[in-house]
Amino acid sequence: MAKKKIKFTFKTHREKGSYAWLHKPYHNVLLNKNQVGSIDDDKPHTIRLMVMKADIMEDGNPNCPWKWIGLKKESESLDKAKEFLNENIDVILTKYKIREYENIN
Repeated sequence: MAKKKIKFTFKTHREKGSYAWLHKPYHNVLLNKNQVGSIDDDKPHTIRLMVMKADIMEDGNPNCPWKWIGLKKESESLDKAKEFLNENIDVILTKYKIREYENIN
């Protein structure tokens, strides 16, 4: 039996109510149904991931064992950003220790 390939999934959040038009949607990147990053809604779409620090003091903050990183890749569309993440998932997971945040809406 073939091994199931791991993939990033995505969830878009849109505000509701009478003031929804004031807020832009935001896009979460998920791995194993846990939040691991985000994609900016504005063009060019940039990707940010939560990764564990190699050294707790590498950014001068000893209170948090993880940090946000931004990938250099910028995409003209949200779909291209999602496609980029899934095409490069093996490289990303090899290079970074991804932090999975369990509490997403």
